[in-house]
Amino acid sequence: MKVAFVEHEGCFAVDLEAETKEEAAQLVRFGMNRTDELRVCRTYVNAQGDFTSAIIFAKNKRSDSTIPRRK
Repeated sequence: MKVAFVEHEGCFAVDLEAETKEEAAQLVRFGMNRTDELRVCRTYVNAQGDFTSAIIFAKNKRSDSTIPRRK
């Protein structure tokens, strides 16, 4: 998965690009099943100076792993 973090004038963007079919399916399931509830959004730095971030969205209680066919 390619990840790009971009700062715009009024917001930040995390852009995701699938590199495999499995990642593409994961992104589709994310689009279908996530809610607008942002559970976690934080950045950490450890003693070695490594930075990591976590952004966690809630999942719909009726989430489904089946991608519907479009005709």
